[in-house]
Amino acid sequence: MDSQIIRRAKFKTVNKNWIQDVVEAPGFKKGAFTRKARRAGKKTTRLMKDVLENPDDYTTETKRQAVFMANILNK
Repeated sequence: MDSQIIRRAKFKTVNKNWIQDVVEAPGFKKGAFTRKARRAGKKTTRLMKDVLENPDDYTTETKRQAVFMANILNK
């Protein structure tokens, strides 16, 4: 079963403000991906690319955050 955040993201084609809905969701950890990138000594875009290129090296949460960031950058 998908989390509330994932369900909201799936409806992005229906709702033009889907990003705002996801960010305002109670389970959304604002700034978590940025903190992970800083701890790794990387920029967020570099960490995103690393995660997407080597998904087996990262947690499910980090993979979802990287996919979310990729969707935001490709809008």
